[in-house]
Amino acid sequence: MLAGMIEEGLSSHRFAFETAYLFPRPGLSVQAKLACALRMARRVWRGDFDALIAYQATASILVGAIGWLRGCRLRIVHQTCVPGETAPPIRWLDRLAGSLGLYSANIANSAATWTEFARYPAPYRRAMILIEHGLDAPAPTRHREEARRRFNLPPAQPLLLNVGRLTAQKNQDLLIRALADLPQSHLVLAGSGLQEGAYRALAASLGVADRLHMLGALPAADIADLYLAADLFVFPSTWETFGLAAVEAAMVGMPMVVADLPVLREVLRVDGSEPVAFVAPHDLGGWTAAIRAALARPPMPQVAATFARGVRRRYSRQRMIESYLSLFEKETRNDRRELPRSGVAATAGRAQP
Repeated sequence: MLAGMIEEGLSSHRFAFETAYLFPRPGLSVQAKLACALRMARRVWRGDFDALIAYQATASILVGAIGWLRGCRLRIVHQTCVPGETAPPIRWLDRLAGSLGLYSANIANSAATWTEFARYPAPYRRAMILIEHGLDAPAPTRHREEARRRFNLPPAQPLLLNVGRLTAQKNQDLLIRALADLPQSHLVLAGSGLQEGAYRALAASLGVADRLHMLGALPAADIADLYLAADLFVFPSTWETFGLAAVEAAMVGMPMVVADLPVLREVLRVDGSEPVAFVAPHDLGGWTAAIRAALARPPMPQVAATFARGVRRRYSRQRMIESYLSLFEKETRNDRRELPRSGVAATAGRAQP
């Protein structure tokens, strides 16, 4: 998602992009990953690129090392995972690459993520830059009732919505457990992932399978309609570096209950009146109570509108693209050369926010 937005936003400024995926799908064996890394290293070496951009730790290490050896002057990497959740060998190699100066720019997309690297060596942190994520505000095309019919959802009962990959990090099993104590509510999970089978089994064991709606991965237009169809956005992730889905939901003014993470308190802050409740990720009783309270007291329309406007203004795609343009201009000015003409973006999969 980020790679596509940056490519689209910079293509009108004399940049030609070549985007490639390091790992084509999740669940690859170690041998398959090594083969993918070798192919990408060969591609970077032969490409004669002016700039290299990586969006995941393994790709960052490869871009930093091979790009430096090849003489590519601009090697931009992104921190898309907090250090504590990165596999130890990859975390160590990323720390080493950054400390050796192999990254021209090391981007954190939130102040909270930046703080996660506070104890890293000074040479590593010297290349770190804060560029807050930007995205387009969702543009629903269906009214609430029409959207519910489109996805075969109950027409009038309270509807909880979660958007994201079905993984342990996103913690959707907590929502399924909460559903057992919210007998009038239905839960929509918009996303796919390795936990789908386990979540269906859990819902069946708790007797809530008829109130769990697993819609799989959906296009952006359908997600936008779901934001209007639902009554409450619920986001119990155990960690995030930004929280794209939560910010998207905020851009349409959805009331929400989210995990009490520093990054979510940062990105969902507008003026202190936000219709947001924060609960510890694993506090099942707290989540049940917060959801019940939020459904009982929906925000006033003006509160929701102010919330949406504030988040849209702060995290616009244009603001993010301007930050990347400034980065390119600064780096190339220091190098006394023209702006990069081409780049390759390497990532570790097609993950949802």
